[in-house]
Order: sequence, then structure tokens, then C-alpha cells
Amino acid sequence: MKRVFALGLALVAALTLTGCGPGDPLDSQSGEGGPIVVGSADFAESELLMEIYAEALRSTGAEVRTKGRIGAREVYVKAVRQGELSVIPDYTGNLLKYLDEKAQATRSQPVYDALDKALPAELGVLQYSPAEDSDVLTVTAETAASGLRSMADLGPRCGELVLGAPAEWKSRWKDRIAELYGCTFREIRELQAGSITVDALLSDKIQVANLFSTSAAIERNNLVTLEDPKDMFPAQNVVPLVHRGDLNQQQIDALNRVSKALTTTKLTELNKRMVVDKANAADLAKTFVSRLGR
Repeated sequence: MKRVFALGLALVAALTLTGCGPGDPLDSQSGEGGPIVVGSADFAESELLMEIYAEALRSTGAEVRTKGRIGAREVYVKAVRQGELSVIPDYTGNLLKYLDEKAQATRSQPVYDALDKALPAELGVLQYSPAEDSDVLTVTAETAASGLRSMADLGPRCGELVLGAPAEWKSRWKDRIAELYGCTFREIRELQAGSITVDALLSDKIQVANLFSTSAAIERNNLVTLEDPKDMFPAQNVVPLVHRGDLNQQQIDALNRVSKALTTTKLTELNKRMVVDKANAADLAKTFVSRLGR
């Protein structure tokens, strides 16, 4: 739903926001009018973040509606750009690559700076979070004990190893890992990142698994994440993607407080509570937001 504002004109002065790119502030409106619509992509963690953002915005007195499971990035970015959504959680590295396929930045701040420059006029990003949900290569504790603890250790052994990874992994990373780490896997088996991949790893059908850094399965199964000293995988910090002008300063500050408090460890814990313990995402969000000022 596109928000309808009672005021037709923006405030005369644009506010420079913490977390917005230098020289490119978001134009903040009064925030009065219709409800703020917060969306999510089509997976559980995004829904959880949607509920957290929505609860933080409600704490400012705003009327908020949620619209979960919208679809893939090309769908929800268009919805934010057109003003059908006011806010949606996203990830800096993947959003940058979507907007600029030639982007080369890999570390958190350079990725964010490049993202800020790549955004079309209708879109903005608020402060990014320390929390990351990035690609990681994982092995069992037994494999790690054999001397495989870093992607730099892969090179001499890759010819013996089978990697389990999503279908797009080959096109994105096969050449890059060969270039950076001298690694050509014996086989790359197409598996969705989740329980199927973890089961294949634990049963030694694959020896390396591509998972995501906030997956509760890593700790639960005592898996070891391989270090990535050459930053092959770009930073994927959680960030609110917003339609410019939809939020007032109080609402922006509320979302920035969420970003400041959200760490990878905390997000992993929340994912576990939701996916493994079957806790309700909205209840988890209320508890998280209620503790922000403590």
C-alpha cells in the first residue's frame, strides 16, 4: 500500500542522518498520514527482521502494517522504489551487487559507501548493523582438526573435496575461489543451504558446505566456519532499505537503534529461537525492542 501523506510538501531543510551516506541525506517528512508498511523477503530471517523493524516503529507511536513474504529482491526493491513499502530489511553486499554488478567492494564500510552511491533517487539506506548473514564455507569438527580451518587451507586439498552449495554458487564463486585460493573442488553438488546440506555434510556425502553465518545449524552440529582471509565473500550487513521521505527523524532513530544493537550472535540466537524452538517472530521482536534502552 502506498502511503498517503497529509502534507504535500517536504520539510524545507533536509536532515543529515547517522548511517546515511555523506552528502546524500534522506529527506525526512513529518511522518503523518497513512500507516508505515514494513515488508519482508520470502524467508524466515527476513520476516523476523520485519517484525523487529515494525515493533521499533510502533514504539514511536506510528501506525504500522506488515507485509511479509513478498518475494525476491527484484520484487521488493521495486515495491520500495514505488512507495508500496516504506521499509524492508536487506543485506548490504547482495543489495549492492543487485544494483551494480561490477561492484568490487567486500568489507563492511566500503560496501555500504558503494551501496549509498548506487541507490536510485527514491531509495535510501539507514545505519547498517554489525549483524551479518553472509555466505560461509563450513566443515565438520573432525575435518577442521585435520588442518582445514581457513579457505587458505583449501588449495592443496580441494581436488579431494566435494562442496555442497546452492545452484548459483558455480557461476558466482567457482572461478573466484580458484583465483584467490587456488581451489578447484572435485565436485560441486547443488544443494539448498539448509538441513539437506547439513545432513550431507554430517554423513560425509560432501566435505564442505556453503551455509549462512546466522544459521543455527552451525553451532548445533559443532560445525567449523572456515576463515576467509582474502574476503572472497562480501560483507552482508543487515540494513533497512527505505522509501525516501516516508519516515520522520524519530522513526529513523528508532531503526538506527535496532541496527546498533543487532549483532551476528544475537541474530543467530533469534533465528534459533524461531526456527528450532518454534518461538513466534512477533513475540521475539517485542522482547528485543523492549530491551533496546537497557
